[in-house]
Amino acid sequence: MAGGKKKKREANPHLWVSSTYFAEGFPYSVVHQLAEVLFKEAGASLQAIGLTSLFHLPWNLKFLWGPLLDAFATKRAWMVTVELLMAVLLVGLALVATSGQVLLLASLLFALLAVLSATHDIAIDGYYLEALDEDDQSRFVGYRASAYKVAMMLVAGPTLIFVSKVGWTAAFAATAVVMLLLMAWHQVFLPRVELQQRPARMMLATLLRGRVLAGAVVLAALLLAGRWLLPQLQPLLPAALQTVSVSGWIAISLLASLLLAMAMLPRLKRALAGSDSFYASAFVDFLAQDRVGRVLAFVVLFRAGESFLLKMRYPFLRDLGMSMEQYAFASGTVGLVASFVATLLGGYLISKHGLRRWIWPFVLAQNTLNLLYMWLASGSGEGLSAWTLVVTLEAFGSGLGTAVFMVYLMRCCGREHRAAHMALLTALMSLGFTIAGVASGFLADALGFTSYFGFTFLASLPAMALIPLLPKLDRTAGAGGA
Repeated sequence: MAGGKKKKREANPHLWVSSTYFAEGFPYSVVHQLAEVLFKEAGASLQAIGLTSLFHLPWNLKFLWGPLLDAFATKRAWMVTVELLMAVLLVGLALVATSGQVLLLASLLFALLAVLSATHDIAIDGYYLEALDEDDQSRFVGYRASAYKVAMMLVAGPTLIFVSKVGWTAAFAATAVVMLLLMAWHQVFLPRVELQQRPARMMLATLLRGRVLAGAVVLAALLLAGRWLLPQLQPLLPAALQTVSVSGWIAISLLASLLLAMAMLPRLKRALAGSDSFYASAFVDFLAQDRVGRVLAFVVLFRAGESFLLKMRYPFLRDLGMSMEQYAFASGTVGLVASFVATLLGGYLISKHGLRRWIWPFVLAQNTLNLLYMWLASGSGEGLSAWTLVVTLEAFGSGLGTAVFMVYLMRCCGREHRAAHMALLTALMSLGFTIAGVASGFLADALGFTSYFGFTFLASLPAMALIPLLPKLDRTAGAGGA
């Protein structure tokens, strides 16, 4: 709408894109980087520390409630409200951090924080797609990736140092202040570009309807049964499959469910004719897209080669003689800067000339640079300078690939169900890492590093073969803003 475009210019997207994606990465990092440290410091057993990985489940399952954010209120309202609730939970963590029941109470608060943070992600991704047109979505993809990583670095570094200096209570209180400041900023400066959907007060009544409530109960029962059954079944599975995480099984189940729904799509459409089910229509609308099978295959396979590479990169470089500190500098400093620059550059060039023009150069940069590790493994490159150069170049190529992938994911989100579709697609992204996690160690051991890194390039070929067959590579007239 015209008013939306005017407001977007008044509220500089450079500021709110950076602040929203910083706000997305910040609570995610608190859950994933502070929880296990707090548990360790509180004297938790190794088994209890390992269970903190279950806090990641809301991000794997967020596609289940993504349709709610499209159907009720606005993404902006969801975002601001959830930021306030997360600040309250962080205050709660500050209060219980030194209590006698810290493990029990902190587990509950971290679990709630994880659900809210995953919901926050859905709102931010959906808002980004509502507030920006296709060119701006591409242009700012580097800013969102960079801001997210800066938030993660802030929690992993300065926040942990702050904990060591002043303790958990003050540190969690400081994180709550950060969330409150972000909430206040977004309340004032986020442009109001969305159309109001059904009032939020109607959501509870909708969720308590018979079919929705029954579905939620069945899903909860399946998750609880799977949580108990999976450890019992793991010894019976092939050795490789025993390494698949709970999140990996969720992604595999999601893909299988989508493929089954695709086979039944005509029947599902007839069953939903005349229905006002926002939930079912979000998934049916996604599956009804042109050449959706190719889209799903591309999303699952896009990072296959990179995933195989990343699984074995550190063990390989350590075997060459690179120290942990040298690797941290090459990957976490020089390589991270290269990735930032590449994602910013890639987003800018795609916004200027279109995705179709740049998809091949950027995807080739992501995948062919894997062969540099094959070059190192053959003994051709020696010394710290060569190792650091290879890590940096590969990170630069990966950043260009990230720009392509994020822009393409945004193109695959329907206008009426942006948040739900993005949540669905991002849930499938982890499948490449799951596949690599299952097979990488066995393949590297069997092939040796030289052949293995050649294989990582071969693993990228199926996704590249799909590129000429993909829909949505060209700009869509009228897409983007609300």
